[in-house]
Order: sequence, then structure tokens, then C-alpha cells
Amino acid sequence: MQITDDQTDSQSLADLGSVAVRLLCSGDFGNLAVQFGYALAYDRDPATAIREELVLSLLDLGASALGPPPAQAPAVSYFKPNDTGLFALVEQRIPTDNTGHVLLELIVSSQGSDKHVVLEQVSAAA
Repeated sequence: MQITDDQTDSQSLADLGSVAVRLLCSGDFGNLAVQFGYALAYDRDPATAIREELVLSLLDLGASALGPPPAQAPAVSYFKPNDTGLFALVEQRIPTDNTGHVLLELIVSSQGSDKHVVLEQVSAAA
């Protein structure tokens, strides 16, 4: 998803992270993939890849489902200026139906004046 410079502040990025979390928790993999893509989809359909990664993450945690979206906003951190184009990271730990958490990560990258947000990974939180 392309974003503008006025969407790169912590609150705006946290809001985008909350949208991604809500879509993941509701099982709306299609809209999640359309809005954010999936960096680790490789040659798979992004929505299918997200669903498969969530299932594997839940299995790793011994859980069967995600719990409700957390009340707290996602954490936003910024990368130091670099040559890779990495701009910011948005992270949210989502509770499962046991004591584990699934980690949702969005990456904000920049190339020149263009900035994009992509779903980087869905994984079992350590």
C-alpha cells in the first residue's frame, strides 16, 4: 500500500497496523492481502499465504484461534537512515486462545519520495 508523507507519523502508522490486526483477527485474509500485500508470499496467492502462516503460527503455539484484537495500539519504531529503504516497523502481538501470541509485522519502505507499507510477516511470537 502506498502512503503519503503525512501518514508516516507514529499515530498514522499505528492506525494502519490496527487495520491489519483487525482484518487478521476477523479472518479477512483477502482484504488484508489486497490492502497490504504479503512480503513472504513468494509464488503463493498472498491471502492463502497469510492464512497458511497464521495456521502454522497457531500450531507452533498449541493454539487453535486468535483471541480478540488487543486494546493497545501497535508499536511503531523507525529505522536509522539507511541505504536499504527501510523506514519503519509496525508490530502487534495478538493473543491466542491460550497463553501464546501471534506477531503481526508491517514494514514501511521508501524509495525516493515513494513510501509503501507491506505486511512483512505473521509468526508465533517468541
